[in-house]
Amino acid sequence: MNSDVWRKRLITVALSLFLVWHTLATVIAPAPDAGPAVQAFRDVLGPYLTLFRLDNQWDFYAPNIGRGHQLRYTIEDAAGQRHSFVPTDELSWYHPTCWWFRAWYDTIIDDPEEHGERIAALLCRKHAALNPATVTLLKLQEEDFSPIDQLRGKHPLDPEFVSVSTLKRVQCPTPR
Repeated sequence: MNSDVWRKRLITVALSLFLVWHTLATVIAPAPDAGPAVQAFRDVLGPYLTLFRLDNQWDFYAPNIGRGHQLRYTIEDAAGQRHSFVPTDELSWYHPTCWWFRAWYDTIIDDPEEHGERIAALLCRKHAALNPATVTLLKLQEEDFSPIDQLRGKHPLDPEFVSVSTLKRVQCPTPR
């Protein structure tokens, strides 16, 4: 046999193994804790499930999605004027980096004391043209939102359906 036939067979075997791996991951992820066998699979599949955000408590037939949250930030310039930003608005849902950056934003929300200073410094540099004095990291948390609200044309992140909390306020370094 020539090398092209072997290469096609190797690709077919590799894709078949990936299909088995991914199918096993999607079956194990929502499975209830049924014992050591399930836990053993979760230990092996854990990094894969985390990378693609498949490690959740959802069921296949009755999802429990829960309420959402969103990271926002405000830049206060030297004149005291505030500029608000929603980082997720800059992302494209069709690009893989959307998932990575959203996970990064979740990490900031989960531990602003650990990550707030570095993120604020990055945002100060990003918005240097505004002459920023402070950066305030904010968390918007969804509150009660019903199907009736949806039918009325409302959105879960409209001001009446969210609570806003300040995660961290950081002074920007003065320009040299």
